[in-house]
Parts: sequence; C-alpha cells; structure tokens
Amino acid sequence: MYIVIVGGGKIGYYLVKTLLPYKHKITVIEPKKELCEKIANQLNISVMNGDGTNLDHLSESQVEKADIFIAVTGRDEDNLIACQLAKRNFGVKRTIARVNNPKNITVFERLGVDIAVSGTSIIADLIEQEVDYSGMKTLMKLKSGKIVLSEILIKESSPVCNKSLKEIDLPKDCILISVIREEEVIIPNGYTILHNGDYIIAVSSLEDQQELKEFFIG
Repeated sequence: MYIVIVGGGKIGYYLVKTLLPYKHKITVIEPKKELCEKIANQLNISVMNGDGTNLDHLSESQVEKADIFIAVTGRDEDNLIACQLAKRNFGVKRTIARVNNPKNITVFERLGVDIAVSGTSIIADLIEQEVDYSGMKTLMKLKSGKIVLSEILIKESSPVCNKSLKEIDLPKDCILISVIREEEVIIPNGYTILHNGDYIIAVSSLEDQQELKEFFIG
C-alpha cells in the first residue's frame, strides 16, 4: 500500500514508525528541512521537502498513486486543504486528517475528508467508555460516532425486568445483539426474558442512546 503523509512533526514521525513494520511504501511531505533529514536518516523512507498544500509538491510525491493520504500538520486549515487537493485533483480515494479543534470534525467530513481524527475527542471517548451512567456504558462508537454500541445493566427497578422481548416494544432504531447472564451469552429472540442482573448489548444511533437508556433503565 502506498501512503502519503503530510507533516513530519512528532505525530507524523511516530505514525511512520508504526506503519513501517507493515511493509507499506511511505512518502512524507514536510516543509522544515531539518525534520526531513531526521526522517530520511532515521526511518529510511522517501521524504519531500515541500508544502502539502502545493499542487506541484503533491504531484512530485506521486499522490495520484496513493492508496491513503494522511495530513497531520499542526494547522487544521492546512490538513483540510491538503486532503481536498489529494481527493479532488489526484483522485485519492481515502483521506485522513488530524483535527486539532474537535469542533472542526463535522466541517472536515462535510467538505470531503473521509476520516477526521481529533486527539481530544479520542481521549474524551475513552473516558466516556469507562464511565457507567447509572447502568449504561458506551462500549464503542462507529461511523464517526453516529452509531453507538451500549452495555446496559437490567435492575429490578427496570421497566422491562422479568418481561420477554415480545412483550416490550423496542425503540425503532435499536438492535439488541446479546444478553449476558452471569457466564452465559444468549442470542435473544422474542421469548427471551430479561432478568435482574442481565447485561444487554445493544446498537443504536447516537441520538437514540438516551431513549434506549430510559427504555431499559427508566
């Protein structure tokens, strides 16, 4: 796989080190000459001393052959422009951008960046996944956070406790994946009865997660 990375700072440098063992062909575009020399000497990869928002420099790096284009500079606007140029001018199918301000994630995605990654948001999500909100815990977010995998503890006070699934009307955009009862994993059907102490694993949209909580926990 051919990967072009714009930005040879700490994130770009360690990203290359992480990807190298997988035998990818990697080119880094970096405007600071000293960083280019460091990467070229220490990591032994192709490095372009140039600007990732410059069409000529992108062309010299053969961006049109890239399977993935990644922009990880310290400037959101540069990362956005670089990804847009790679996709629109060179036909790169997969673009990934570092987003320093989490508020820009939606903007990046609307403007064509395939994946916008914010370190701040990742840390916040990791914290959220470790917090149990009165019996409900976020296990994973998919599709840029729009789909949520939740773990819900059924208690005696739950409005669905001791009821079968066919007796309850699940929220419209919710899918019940499994019921975990002590050491047993149950694939649910209409006759499955939810008991006190059961953990259910459910998928819903982010918008419907609160409705899911109210439905199962009350």
